[in-house]
Amino acid sequence: MKRGGFSVGERQIAILFFLLIFLLPFFLSFNPYYLSIFVSALILGGVSLAWNLLAGVCGQVSFGHTAFFGLGAYCSALLVMKAGWNPFPALVAGGLFGVLGAVLIGIPAFRLRGPYFALSILGFAEICKLLTLNLTRLTEGSQGLFNVPALPTLRIGRLTLDFFVSRTTNYYLAALLVLGIYVWIYLLRRSHTGLAMAAVHGDEETASGIGIPVFRTKLIALIVSAFCTSLMGAFYVHYVHFLNPDTAFDGSWSVMPIVASLFGGMNTLIGPAVGALLISGLDEFVFKPFFETGHNLFFGILLAVVIVWAPKGLLGKSAKKN
Repeated sequence: MKRGGFSVGERQIAILFFLLIFLLPFFLSFNPYYLSIFVSALILGGVSLAWNLLAGVCGQVSFGHTAFFGLGAYCSALLVMKAGWNPFPALVAGGLFGVLGAVLIGIPAFRLRGPYFALSILGFAEICKLLTLNLTRLTEGSQGLFNVPALPTLRIGRLTLDFFVSRTTNYYLAALLVLGIYVWIYLLRRSHTGLAMAAVHGDEETASGIGIPVFRTKLIALIVSAFCTSLMGAFYVHYVHFLNPDTAFDGSWSVMPIVASLFGGMNTLIGPAVGALLISGLDEFVFKPFFETGHNLFFGILLAVVIVWAPKGLLGKSAKKN
């Protein structure tokens, strides 16, 4: 049975994926080293889901999602360190700051098509990086922000959630953020707006001809994608406690979501998150132990193999669209 254009098989894969995510710490014996690897993988998974909403669902490819990641990270860190905000509301503010960036670049950029839109987002990311490098009185420039506070300890009954000490607590919060992003995108995809995004992806001229507001639809996709990406960036900075322009606007936050989405399957909603965890696991447990340098080369080879032999990604055949 199929609903909203996606098979029951994909929903089952998503359920199994999140069950595995929430049980994984038990299999890892709550080892802090392994948990830190998978916290990073979950952050990439959230960004990949957000990127795929814009590119895979709406058909608007971005080469500069690191802009929104960095904006969210800097906004949250500065609000906490300079303005004395509690980190939890600062997380949300970081996401909203990404929305502001999306509106500022989206309004002019969506007047462009094809590679010009993708390149305009890339240019926006470079502008954001240059601003953080030069606004030294606010951002400390290339020196960066040290000792960014962790999320505050929460006490729920007898349960204490310490985000400064416990890798497990950070892992489960990252997992909840990824789950929340997935559910939001899933519900959006099944809505009228989601159907409009799919129509825009198929053919903008036809979509416009049948009355779909193409510009507004693309802008909504960018706004939601930017909010989710910026939220993950805000979480990231309170997890690692350090930020500078090179880490905030690292090109890997633009490239790796694309790789994860292609690897897992752009025509699925859960595929990018699955791809993010798989490539993170392969990198840490297979490539790096055997190849101290040049291990990123294997990502290129692996991606080429996937594109040739499974162009719809690993989940493309098991979770087909109608």
